[in-house]
Amino acid sequence: MTTPLRFAVLTDLHFVPAGQTIYGFDPRESLRRALAFLDTLPQVDFLLICGDLTDRAELAAYESLRDELAALRLPVILMLGNHDARAPFRATFPEADDVGGFVQGLHVFEQASLITLDTLAEGEPGHHGRLCDRRLAFLETALSEAPTDRPVLLFQHHPPMELSIPPMDAIRLCDAAAELAVFECAGRKPDYLFMGHVHRPIIGLWQGIPYHIQRALMHQVHHEFDQPGRIMGAIEAPDLAYVTVKDGDVLIHDCSFAYDGPVFDLESPEAAAVAHPQDLERY
Repeated sequence: MTTPLRFAVLTDLHFVPAGQTIYGFDPRESLRRALAFLDTLPQVDFLLICGDLTDRAELAAYESLRDELAALRLPVILMLGNHDARAPFRATFPEADDVGGFVQGLHVFEQASLITLDTLAEGEPGHHGRLCDRRLAFLETALSEAPTDRPVLLFQHHPPMELSIPPMDAIRLCDAAAELAVFECAGRKPDYLFMGHVHRPIIGLWQGIPYHIQRALMHQVHHEFDQPGRIMGAIEAPDLAYVTVKDGDVLIHDCSFAYDGPVFDLESPEAAAVAHPQDLERY
């Protein structure tokens, strides 16, 4: 029997130093709930966190994240986003992927190959993403080296496409054309593209590549479509992606790990007839 590859994806943790909150929320509490949810799943081979590990790139915030992950009995693949900085990250997580000085790598598994791509534009003003020549060269090499008998899943923090949210589109990846050119040179596109950054659950097709943008662990971005101006936030429930890859197929479940309401029998006539939702706990 073929053993599937199963892993979880979180993004945009926005950790702050211990004892602090952001927009009134404690990211440690949100992460604890997410990690507790992982224990309920039948199989999790690793956890991937797709950038914006911290909110202000403080060393103490990375240390707080490290402390929260310390008890996790799973491998963790960490990536960087526009709210991160490489030096304090490296000081706290020296074992993280490092290719050419960037936090990126190629991970080959029996069922799939994962490419993690560093899009952090450190030293540039703004929150957009960047792919320099060295990172583009890494991407081409990784695509060429990944086995051709299994899917390639590409992870990057910044989306390269427009998403109908103008203030977020303004800080997307700057180098979409260069990234597409790499796919052309490598003779291969990723089979699936995973991203964060936007703090919204979005799926679509970009230049023939299916993509999934993960909702943030913390605050979300409000869906104000085609409206210019400031980025508006929303207090929506977080979730994580539970990804299964088996025999070339990719399955993604978005899981609302913070949901603590009733789970009830949809085929029960008694449940269908209750007067109030809270009564569903009996079914």
